[in-house]
Amino acid sequence: MQKPRLAYIAQFAHPGSYDKSKWARVLGGDDETIGFAALLEAAGLRDEFEYVGVAAHEGEEISLDYDVAVLGGSFASVHDNHPWQREIQSWLIGWRLTGKPLLGICGGHQQMATVLGGQVLKRPEGPVVGSLPVTRTQAGRAHWLFAGFDDEAPFFFGNFDHVATAPPGATVLATRPALPCAALDYGGGWVSVQFHPETTCDRMATCWAELDPAQSRRYSFIPNCQQMVENFLRYSLGLRSPA
Repeated sequence: MQKPRLAYIAQFAHPGSYDKSKWARVLGGDDETIGFAALLEAAGLRDEFEYVGVAAHEGEEISLDYDVAVLGGSFASVHDNHPWQREIQSWLIGWRLTGKPLLGICGGHQQMATVLGGQVLKRPEGPVVGSLPVTRTQAGRAHWLFAGFDDEAPFFFGNFDHVATAPPGATVLATRPALPCAALDYGGGWVSVQFHPETTCDRMATCWAELDPAQSRRYSFIPNCQQMVENFLRYSLGLRSPA
C-alpha cells in the first residue's frame, strides 16, 4: 500500500517580523518542519508516511492532496489578516470538505476554530506562558488524543489569543483558568489544542527571546509530551483503509 502523505503546515510568523539569528542554536532554526521531521523519527513513524513540510507563511502552496495534516502555531494573530493567513483559511475550508484528519496546534487551533464559526479573542489577562497542566473534561478523559497522559501532565503554552467560544458542534476536551477551549474535537478526525505537544522547552524559550526574555525561564523539560502528536498520527493511520 502506498504510504499516506503527511503534511506539517508551518505558519511560524510573518516574514521579516522576527530576528532569525535568535534561532541559530535550535534544531532546524526557525524552520519548524525540520523539528517535526525529527519528532517522526523519534516516534518510529518516519517510515509510515511520505512527509511534506510546507512553509505557508512564506508563501509555499498548500495542497488538498495530503492524507493527513498538522497545522502549526504562529506568532501572528488570526486577526492580522495576512494574505498567507487567508490562504490557510481557504485551505481549511477545502480540507474540511475532504473529510481528512487534521491536528491544529496553538495558532492552528485558533485558525480551525475561526473557520468553523468559533470566536478567538485576545486574553485581557495577558499571555499564557510556561509548562502547565490542563483540566480535562469528561469527554477529554476518555479521548484518544490524551491516551497515556495523567491528570497532572503539563504541556507547553505560549499564547496571547485564545478560543473564547467553541464552534457549533465542537466538543471541549480540556480547559485552563481563563482558557475555556484548551483542546477541541470538531468531529471528522479534526482536533486542536491551544498548547504545543510537538515542540521542546528550548524552542518555546527561544520564542520569547525577542518578546520578553524573562518569560523564557517559565519552561521546563516535559518528557513524552510528543505522545499527543503520536496519538493523532496513529489514529490517522487507523482511519486509512487497507489496500
